[in-house]
Amino acid sequence: MRPQPIQSTDAIPAGGHYSQAVAAGGLIFVSGQLGVERGGDPTTSVAEQTRRVLDSLNQILAARGAGLDHIAKVTIYVNDIRHWDEIDLIYREVFGSHKPARAIVPVPELHFGAAIELEAIASDPSA
Repeated sequence: MRPQPIQSTDAIPAGGHYSQAVAAGGLIFVSGQLGVERGGDPTTSVAEQTRRVLDSLNQILAARGAGLDHIAKVTIYVNDIRHWDEIDLIYREVFGSHKPARAIVPVPELHFGAAIELEAIASDPSA
């Protein structure tokens, strides 16, 4: 079976030649999500960007009938590791008792000047 693209009109649209997510082999692979407004401008604070990223992630998963509780692995890219406590606080609030595997990767720069980018792998309830 070929990978199936997943698109949500509720999430920020893909800005290039890629899918917001792809379902393949019983998994959902969500592309990197930036905390930007439509048009590419990052929201004003790291907290707002983090909430926007997690909201986009949830909307994309919902387009396949999944939710945040289906996530098995998250990779977070952050342009300043000093933001980690603020990001982690919102992450804990949104995920609650669900604790997917996670990695944080400090990077010097993200597209559009964003502070955070997040990609995820989730189980596919449609598989």
